[in-house]
Amino acid sequence: MTDHPADHEEAVEQVNDVCLRLFDTWCESRSVIPLGYLMHCWPLRDSGPASVRRLADALRELSRSHPGALGGSTWPIFCELASCIDEVLLYPGIRRLPVVRD
Repeated sequence: MTDHPADHEEAVEQVNDVCLRLFDTWCESRSVIPLGYLMHCWPLRDSGPASVRRLADALRELSRSHPGALGGSTWPIFCELASCIDEVLLYPGIRRLPVVRD
């Protein structure tokens, strides 16, 4: 991810897309507890880091309190979401210097 605002917006949109997949999966399986955690913080209020951090905190608490809710087909989606969240939070517009090679 670069420091361009469009890249940030695309990363946040990817977070939203993966959240929607989790939402659909948990609705189909009637998994009420994980749905409650997700719906507590999603849809995101905005694309700022505070909203994404709130989502990360809620999902971290879900994984600690109800690890059984993340089994089966949900686990790969959950891991993908964690990776997307990391991208948004770890690189929220930091200007990176180009790599110079000899």
